Amino acid sequence: MKKFFSIDSIAKKSALLAKRFPISALFLTGFASLLFLLINDFPISKELSFKLYFFFSFGAIISTVAMLYLEDYFDYSKQYIINATLMALWGVYCFFLPNKDNFHIDKIIELAAIGTVACLSLFFISFLRKDKNGAYWNFSMQNIEQFILASWFGVIIYGGLCIAILAIGVLFDIKISDKIYLNLSVACFVLFVPIYFLANIPDKIAKYNEKVTLDKHLKILALYILTPLAAVYALILYVYLFTIIFTWELPKGLVSWLVSVLACSGLLIITLLYPACVEAKNKFIVFLSRYFGLIIMPLLVLMSIGIFRRLSDYGITINRGYVLLLNIWFYGIYIYLFVVKRQGIKWIPISASAVFLLASVGFWNIPSITKHYIISELNEYLSGQKIIISDWQPGKDKQIVEKIDYLYNSYGIESVKSFFNGEITYKIIYELKDKYARKDYFSYNNHEWFNKILRIEKFNSLVIFDFPDDSKKNNELDYSFKNNQLTIKVIPSDKIFTILLKETALSLIEKEKDGEEKIFQGNDYIIYPISFYGDYYKDKDSVSLYYFKGYLFYNE
Repeated sequence: MKKFFSIDSIAKKSALLAKRFPISALFLTGFASLLFLLINDFPISKELSFKLYFFFSFGAIISTVAMLYLEDYFDYSKQYIINATLMALWGVYCFFLPNKDNFHIDKIIELAAIGTVACLSLFFISFLRKDKNGAYWNFSMQNIEQFILASWFGVIIYGGLCIAILAIGVLFDIKISDKIYLNLSVACFVLFVPIYFLANIPDKIAKYNEKVTLDKHLKILALYILTPLAAVYALILYVYLFTIIFTWELPKGLVSWLVSVLACSGLLIITLLYPACVEAKNKFIVFLSRYFGLIIMPLLVLMSIGIFRRLSDYGITINRGYVLLLNIWFYGIYIYLFVVKRQGIKWIPISASAVFLLASVGFWNIPSITKHYIISELNEYLSGQKIIISDWQPGKDKQIVEKIDYLYNSYGIESVKSFFNGEITYKIIYELKDKYARKDYFSYNNHEWFNKILRIEKFNSLVIFDFPDDSKKNNELDYSFKNNQLTIKVIPSDKIFTILLKETALSLIEKEKDGEEKIFQGNDYIIYPISFYGDYYKDKDSVSLYYFKGYLFYNE
């Protein structure tokens, strides 16, 4: 019987890890050390820690990918030199990353692409120059199995030690800091799990094993669970396809995501069933793997129509750009899988990684193209004129407001400065949106009631109300808001009180800084508000209320 945890096997695994992935282990140690420092409030620059976070975490993955590729072509000394050079270049990239305040969607997507491609490359990097689909399948399944096993071990160790620490605190009456559990989670999930995984990656001889065998559990998952679900999904989409053909309607935007899920499911099924295709004993599996692309092709056309409809109706966004790219990739990969006589499954993650990386890194990336396209549209709409907020008419030019809002939220304030006359802040953006929506925001806060003596002599009951937070969990109060007034019903005493808000809202809007204390009162009650806010709609001359908290005094 194989010994999994013998001293000899642990020593061999540790020696192999130190020899094969020393730089990766060093980066993992650096990442864990950074997290330990942050958890324990060690004084470290926020900007530096922000960049080191990416340097260590992504660097550990990138260095592992590099070693998996280099070990087939160079001796250890050259592997270390090339890998160290690559990590130095990665350090330069991280050094020039923008600070956290200027970290916008384009850079977020770029880093997401680098991290995603690095993780996927762990599976296929060793097979880029080798036509070994069987070995690729074995290597991928073994790595997935080892990662799941490592994660499960990490959960068990973390859970067990947490219970032990909790027991010590309870039994010996010792106060345990929450930071202990955070430090323990770093030790288990940032150090133990990835290091165990690295130590169990098949070596450069074992990873080229071409003999494939389909595990019965994978077969059950792919053939008897995922395939029927995909069939049901495809049937629903085909019924929808025929429906819109007969009714001559354009597809809804959601159809793009539904087809994408089905297409991804098909690729997963084809990958999992690869060994059965090699054996060619089950004709249904062979047929499914070869012709699934033809089955889904009309649905991909439906997806394309849905994408172009959204682009035509609402214009380009980063999200729509990537969905269109995904649609094009689906066409390419399914046509490829149909054309090749043998299943080239390794090209599924390779092509996906290449497309995602090329579309996300560099001045030609989708976020940059989207930004420049929207800016050119705005320049065309404005014809060189600058926006002056004081002259902006309510409800004017919906497209301009929407595009400026999208640019600001996606790329920051620098991307929209050129369209305004004078200095611009985020408040100006929201003022522009409010003018378009024909609404003004009002708010009131007065926490001075907490440090003030209020003489309430003729009332004998007090209610502290919180609308709408406690509207569903409080059995003693009932709320309703309509016709510009908030109604509070005190259920036990069957008392009903109303607060008219429109005039108060208008007075708050008219005064940019209103220092007057607001009090609402009637013949049989008085209300001291702590905080309330909402919107006043000019075209409807009405108020919407988002929140109201205060003290209600009345007589039983």
